[in-house]
Amino acid sequence: MKERIKIPRKKGYKYFYLNSQKQLIEKHYDFLKCRIEKNVLKCVGWIQPEFCSNAYKVLIEYVVGKEPKTTILYPNVKPGVKIHMYGDHSLCLHYPPDMKWTEHTRVYQYTVPWITEWIIYYELYLVNGGLWEGKESPAHLTDATMNVNQDLDD
Repeated sequence: MKERIKIPRKKGYKYFYLNSQKQLIEKHYDFLKCRIEKNVLKCVGWIQPEFCSNAYKVLIEYVVGKEPKTTILYPNVKPGVKIHMYGDHSLCLHYPPDMKWTEHTRVYQYTVPWITEWIIYYELYLVNGGLWEGKESPAHLTDATMNVNQDLDD
């Protein structure tokens, strides 16, 4: 059996990935304002998909190599399993076994469109009597599937 050798990464490698993600997000979505704090990329902005009645203030927190944690800051949306939202107001957007998130996965290509889709399904949920019409994963909304918003590997 081969022993795995861990090669230490150069200091600052996380900043390189975070800055790259930041530039791509700001290039494609001018409504998001991003900053890097303690090895976490944080982007805040207002999203109002076409035909939706409300604008939603969202926070995206990205830790290198992890799926971003996305939170609805406004309006106050009551968390619940039916709407794919964790108790901390973060969204369940992705079923981890369907796609492995790495430092090379581009946040702007997945997370922002998934947030927009979630908002559309949420507004449909509000008008159709509490029926969630979006895709559902076989298991979601557990502590194990919850995304992180801080860099634990420092």
